[in-house]
Amino acid sequence: MCVSGLLGCNDLEVCGSTPIDIDRSDGGVYRCVTSEDCPRTSRVSLCVSDVSPQRECVRCEETRCVRIVPEACE
Repeated sequence: MCVSGLLGCNDLEVCGSTPIDIDRSDGGVYRCVTSEDCPRTSRVSLCVSDVSPQRECVRCEETRCVRIVPEACE
């Protein structure tokens, strides 16, 4: 159970998220100007806000593509 004021949880039981760089096959990081520039599968959406998402999404952060992976409340 989440306590909203103390742990920062929301109604979706997501307490935060972890950004993970999206790497190219040669080991480099994908570069971007906007989130639309980032590669993603059909099941992964573009992040629409800076709030921790309920599902995994991709975003352009400081010219690099990252996957935003939500963290469940414990």
